[in-house]
Amino acid sequence: MNYGQANVDGETEQIGAVEGTHHFSAAGGPHGPIRWHYVTAGPDDGEAIVFLHGNGESWHSWHQQISHFGSRYKIVAIDIKGYGQSDKSDGNWHWENVAEEALALFDQLGLTQFNIVAHDRGAVLADYLAGNHPERVIKYVRMSQLVHIWEPDRSPQANLFADPEKGSEIFRNFYAMRQSKMLKKPISDARRDRLIREFSYPGIAEALPRYFQASSFAEHIEDRVTRLLEQMNFPVLLLYGDDDKGQPVHYYADPKSPAADQFPDARLEWIVGGGHFITIDEPEEITRRIDRFLAE
Repeated sequence: MNYGQANVDGETEQIGAVEGTHHFSAAGGPHGPIRWHYVTAGPDDGEAIVFLHGNGESWHSWHQQISHFGSRYKIVAIDIKGYGQSDKSDGNWHWENVAEEALALFDQLGLTQFNIVAHDRGAVLADYLAGNHPERVIKYVRMSQLVHIWEPDRSPQANLFADPEKGSEIFRNFYAMRQSKMLKKPISDARRDRLIREFSYPGIAEALPRYFQASSFAEHIEDRVTRLLEQMNFPVLLLYGDDDKGQPVHYYADPKSPAADQFPDARLEWIVGGGHFITIDEPEEITRRIDRFLAE
């Protein structure tokens, strides 16, 4: 298998029941244009869903959802900056800046309003995007990301990821060193190979530590509770696995301070037996929950 085999602009790929198209575009952000790779599917005049993946993943992490929603919605699934085939150049790697860079891409694509479906680090990007620009968001599905409660001892990876040598080594071997150990269910060889392929493009391992050097988990939480979450005046669905060892149940269901109460309009739903990578372990159930939420 040729890991890291690049796509080309305009290339099409069958994604389950729909055809997806690969694109490469330079979109301007606060510090100049960067190069984005993203995949589109669905009718141009459909309501839009923007998919934002998490660590160890790529646009392809959403292939089951793209197949399901692509006949009815306009789909835009990006490789987040530093991941997959998107830009890995030097610059400002604070998540708030990357959110503005992503918004410049969505502006270029004519997405005036859109739904957001995000997992893990993609939800950090989505928090800044949605909190700073709530008028752009219709609904938001937020998965496997801290809200307002955090115990640093449960998240030692933050310091490891920020170290240029150790972080790069982990990202270079992310599936073997972390992801495979966190999955709750076996996956097919084809699924595993695609995960590894999409996370093996040159420069990923060197680029991603910059996120953890630019901003901390504590800073993200401070930004959320002081200014971002209260601005999200649209429906939010919080989806979490109730067996995520790094983000235990009390992070979200503390009776004195429930996670859903931090938003103007949010509800919390559990994926029973789910771990951190619920999008991989339970793709059909995740799709069902998203579909029900968007249809309400």
